[in-house]
Amino acid sequence: MEVFGDNKMFYMRDTWREGTMICDVLPINPSSNGVWPQQKFSDPNINVHFWNYAFPHLQMIFLIISFLWQFLHFFLRRLGMIRFTSHMLTGVLLSKSFLKENSAARRFFSTEDYKEIVFSLTAACSYMMFWFLMGVKMDTGLIRTTGRKAITIGLSSVLLSTLVCSVIFFGNLRDVGTKNSDHTLNSLEYVVIYSIQCLSSFPVVGNLLFELRLQNSELGRLAISSAVISDFSTSILASVLIFMKELKDEQTRLGSVFIGDVIAGNRPLMRAGIVVLFVCIAIYVFRPLMFYTIKQTPSGRPVKAIYLSTIIVMVSGSAILANWCKQSIFMGPFILGLAVPHGPPLGSAIIQKYESAIFGTFLPFFIASSSTEIDISALFGWEGLNGIILIMVTSFVVKFIFTTVPALFYGMPMEDCFALSLIMSFKGIFELGAYALAYQRGSVRPETFTVACLYITLNSAIIPPILRYLYDHSRMYAGYEKRNMQHLKPNSELRILSCIYRTDDISPMINLLEAICPSRESPVATYVLHLMELVGQANPIFISHKLQTRRTEETSYSNNVLVSFEKFRKDFYGSVFVSTYTALSMPDTMHGDICMLALNNTTSLILLPFHQTWSADGSALISNNNMIRNLNKSVLDVAPCSVGVFVYRSSSGRKTINGTVPNLSSYNICMIFLGGKDDREAVTLATRMARDPRINITIVRLITTDEKARENTVWDKMLDDELLRDVKSNTLVDIFYSEKAIEDAAETSSLLRSMVSDFDMFIVGRGNGRTSVFTEGLEEWSEFKELGIIGDLLTSQDFNCQASVLVIQQQQLMI
Repeated sequence: MEVFGDNKMFYMRDTWREGTMICDVLPINPSSNGVWPQQKFSDPNINVHFWNYAFPHLQMIFLIISFLWQFLHFFLRRLGMIRFTSHMLTGVLLSKSFLKENSAARRFFSTEDYKEIVFSLTAACSYMMFWFLMGVKMDTGLIRTTGRKAITIGLSSVLLSTLVCSVIFFGNLRDVGTKNSDHTLNSLEYVVIYSIQCLSSFPVVGNLLFELRLQNSELGRLAISSAVISDFSTSILASVLIFMKELKDEQTRLGSVFIGDVIAGNRPLMRAGIVVLFVCIAIYVFRPLMFYTIKQTPSGRPVKAIYLSTIIVMVSGSAILANWCKQSIFMGPFILGLAVPHGPPLGSAIIQKYESAIFGTFLPFFIASSSTEIDISALFGWEGLNGIILIMVTSFVVKFIFTTVPALFYGMPMEDCFALSLIMSFKGIFELGAYALAYQRGSVRPETFTVACLYITLNSAIIPPILRYLYDHSRMYAGYEKRNMQHLKPNSELRILSCIYRTDDISPMINLLEAICPSRESPVATYVLHLMELVGQANPIFISHKLQTRRTEETSYSNNVLVSFEKFRKDFYGSVFVSTYTALSMPDTMHGDICMLALNNTTSLILLPFHQTWSADGSALISNNNMIRNLNKSVLDVAPCSVGVFVYRSSSGRKTINGTVPNLSSYNICMIFLGGKDDREAVTLATRMARDPRINITIVRLITTDEKARENTVWDKMLDDELLRDVKSNTLVDIFYSEKAIEDAAETSSLLRSMVSDFDMFIVGRGNGRTSVFTEGLEEWSEFKELGIIGDLLTSQDFNCQASVLVIQQQQLMI
């Protein structure tokens, strides 16, 4: 062997064999000298090609895998499939099923020399980073707000299905396999299979929802919350079992006088204590440090690279610690990922920097390397094939049933119940990793591993297209629970999302919020969202100003909004809570920012400024923005709560309700009641406004002598009468109530025309799709459908109305 180099050291070109002699040289040199390196050894059998070095070999495999899965996904995504399916099919194509044993291609993708260590470490790092990024993407606020429905579905989907599968196996399917045969399943394999089949992994479910863009929908939130519960319960159970197994294996004597045997060395109790300590450090040390990092990052500026690098080093250390504590290597990175605040600036910076590399290159490499032992030809003639198919089908059916039944019990629509069950039954990278680990440890045989991988591939190929068909994206933000003003408990906090499009919207919106009468007994929490069109950059920005420090020397968004609403909060200290946000996005996706924020903060009302603005005296139109109009219509279609469209006009030069004090006057509001759920919601808001002594509320109900002409159902009429009866009997507020007999739409128009000069603001229900004798024929003349017929009449130029108009639409429930 030849010596070369300035330091006269030996560098290994590869490991080679001659008979029974193995030649090896250290230290390892993973990189070649190029495609055409100068030969260093006189013996040509010793010289090796560049692709036999670890690093070039790894690069070529990365390139081949990336090309294959991208090529497959180009076609499969058109069928509604997600990227994971393409990754699995790539692994199948590079496995024993297509690359026969001892072939050159098989040896290239499956080495047995030192390069296997490099490939294994790369795959492990890929798996580790995947779990960390999924933790970063998850909103821990969803975990804190998990309700009884999610807890029931999560526990039933995993624990009950596992229990039932155990009963079925030990009661009826004991003869699926026998221990005396090498060709049939044994009990251990059966337990491993149905245990993995009954799991619902939080990151797998989350990744599926991210791919389908359902993570912010009501169904997606419920699925994620249920997966959190199932994952949390199974993780605790698995940790306890691992701990008990360690106690048994190491024969630690609890209660012994030899206390050192319990706490010294790598004992189970010490490892368990370190796990608990690590979780506490992640929550009480690491997470506050992340918020400190956010505060050090000015609004709109990127996070410093040193922070991101430090976090990745900590992720690697957490994986090493988890492995030392006899836990899976992904546990530590996943916990750290959950501790990182999701969204901008920190969470978004991490995702933006690492997601493309991990999900596009490293994750497919992990899946392909885990699937190399798939051998479809070994299944032909295998006696245990029918048994394992029966196990998997039985486990799927049991899990599907025990997810669907609790969802039906809570009143979810049947289609959404099926969609939720399919989401919870989806299998992904976690299940693949679990089967690969079981195969590596000898818990399952090669044939079982092959069937399991094929099942995961089939599962991931079928479920996403079905979900796209079952779940309508137009109902993405629609809710199952009642989030409106009418069904709020008395004196409970009213949560309102106030949207600001232009600087001119600030004062009218504050005026409206003040009219809602916030008080210490009945406070108002307003979430202010300043929406700005994205210009000059590719990525949308969503900023929570609670987490940012404003510096005068730096560019900051929404200064006018921040200052104005901060003054509003101070004026009503103790009665008003204000949280301000800024969203920079494309106009066609702005409604998603509004609905997502409303859904996350469980607001009862969204207030939207009208797309038109008028001059100070309310006589001339000065702005007409169609983009804002389309945005308002999109929010009305998919909002998760009630919505109000506010058409602001200055009345008699008085711009704010505070103007009533120096003028010794009152702010006069009229509510026009035709009937229906939107009008009932409007009455609820008007009743709340009547608590303010500066405001006079008048409710005018339109009635007709011909009951057959009334289009409202009997049930709607009963609800209308009951609500108005409560309003008239309410002694805490002073409301003037009157009824006007109307025979046709012409009389309705005449009545409204006679009232427009008597009031400062009108409140009406939108009544979308409502047909009534009061408005019959008027819909043909409506210019702005989003305001409803009455709202459109009041804002039309023919009426010459200088009063503001608030159009209310009650939450559109899915059930």
